[in-house]
Amino acid sequence: MQRRPIRSTSLKAVGYDAATLTLEIEHRHGGLVRYTGVPAVIYEALLHIPGKAMFVEQVVERGGYTREQVRG
Repeated sequence: MQRRPIRSTSLKAVGYDAATLTLEIEHRHGGLVRYTGVPAVIYEALLHIPGKAMFVEQVVERGGYTREQVRG
């Protein structure tokens, strides 16, 4: 999956696969987390919202999506 760099103090890049509803979030400390079942609207919101790390914590982490720690 291609990830694109984003402006954030703690997040490095995000990627999304619409076919599988999979969101990947790469952290600056090296961690990589994959969430499945994530609607495209959540990915689009993440790209445009100023507080990306807070959005991940409050919306993605608490959204009930399947979470897989890929790295770190």
